[in-house]
Amino acid sequence: MTNVPTPASSRHTIVRRLTRSVAGLLTAVGVAAGLTVAPAGMSDAAPAGPPLPVEFDLTQYQPVAPTTFRSLAYADDGASYFTTGRWNCVVGPRYRYVGCQGRPATAPANAIGAAITGDQQGPWWVINGQLGTTYRFAPRSGFRPPLLRVGQRVTIAGTTCTVPRPSAVACRTGERAFIFTPGWHKFFFPSWDTLGPGNNAVAHSPNPAPRYLPPRLQYWNQLPANPPAPH
Repeated sequence: MTNVPTPASSRHTIVRRLTRSVAGLLTAVGVAAGLTVAPAGMSDAAPAGPPLPVEFDLTQYQPVAPTTFRSLAYADDGASYFTTGRWNCVVGPRYRYVGCQGRPATAPANAIGAAITGDQQGPWWVINGQLGTTYRFAPRSGFRPPLLRVGQRVTIAGTTCTVPRPSAVACRTGERAFIFTPGWHKFFFPSWDTLGPGNNAVAHSPNPAPRYLPPRLQYWNQLPANPPAPH
């Protein structure tokens, strides 16, 4: 028999059919093996970083001037104070120092509040009879802390605090932060400040078990790199 050359169009049709058959076979093998076959030209996406909790999304809050919160009394050493009606907080006088008085339901029974010191340690629980004997949430003078209202934020000495809801307060320094509500608390700290190989101690108090936290706050103990921390 004489071989009859296959027309170019027919050869292209055969190649396309073979390509689709091979692709379909690879997909079927991948599905059977529990794998996902990525489309051509796509690389594996990097895992998503921690989301920004709404408590620290400053676009959601009205800024207020910090001057009214600072006590000018010598006894208060330049610290600033505010109250939300439920939580009483002190900021400064040193850079990125903040503490709030109060005890969420998930706090230790002998805690009277929590504090961050210079963005280097914390949030730590201030324990009655221990740190509670030296750490002061309230002014020594007769200064009356102004009310920080729901939907407002104030930035003082590298610390920003917000009032997201009537019963909540949230304060952030650089890589450290805390959220207080009556039912739960959440602490944030840098990734290096975590138990692991070569690190058998941490510079913060623990978070409650995930089941006590809203789903959006169960998976990350770190804040995102962006937006940047307050100055």
